[in-house]
Amino acid sequence: MENNILTGFTGDYHTHTYMSDGSSSAEQNVLEAISKGLKEIAITDHGFGNPKRFAMTEEKFDEQRKQLEILRAEHGDKITIYHGIEADLIGEDGTIDLSEKQMAELDVLLMGFHSFAKPKSFRDWRRIYWNAYLRAIKYPPKSVIARNTKALICAIKRYPIDILAHPGHLFKVDCVEVAKAAGDYGVLMELNAKHFNYSHELFEKMLTTSANFVVNSDAHFYKLVGGFSQIEQFLSQHSFDPSRIVNLGGRPAFKKK
Repeated sequence: MENNILTGFTGDYHTHTYMSDGSSSAEQNVLEAISKGLKEIAITDHGFGNPKRFAMTEEKFDEQRKQLEILRAEHGDKITIYHGIEADLIGEDGTIDLSEKQMAELDVLLMGFHSFAKPKSFRDWRRIYWNAYLRAIKYPPKSVIARNTKALICAIKRYPIDILAHPGHLFKVDCVEVAKAAGDYGVLMELNAKHFNYSHELFEKMLTTSANFVVNSDAHFYKLVGGFSQIEQFLSQHSFDPSRIVNLGGRPAFKKK
């Protein structure tokens, strides 16, 4: 792909605030996005199943909603602001840490895996979390990767997920098989600037599926919002239809909207 095609990113759909483990406010994230020429941003703090210090609560979520309503009134002529959550996979059966009521209140739903989230059961902790803890010293065997892959695909089938957050990071899966399911169910595979660990060979294999992709910063500090340079450099070494990157000149259509 020619480098000059890699211009015009329209949005950043994965950003955090002090409501979870970020260090900035929603306003700082929004203003940074505007300053970098973005037309859309999503505020997507961690879900309700995280440790108390980092978890979204009903009270925090309501407060954040009010904050975003004010920001929309002030800056809505410059940028579209989505209210989202980065939910967690917490069960081998694909369960995530959101209720139907909580999902109904979202504009956009991201789903990933974090080893500090609360598992659905001790069995789930042993089956999927324990291997995630061990991955730093021992790469998981094929049987574990297959089990993880099945769990992630179960979540894709069960929930109205818009974006898979950093697939393959910590929670090792067969990214090609996950991409196939994501393509079938209209879920975007994230190219995450904070946790980017795709090889060129793996990305080429993922491109053979029908999945589309979205480039996100996963910013935990406002200055990192819209920071896509590493991924731009990576993408410039591949040849593909630019429309496969939904926020490269275009805008994604989220299921909730």
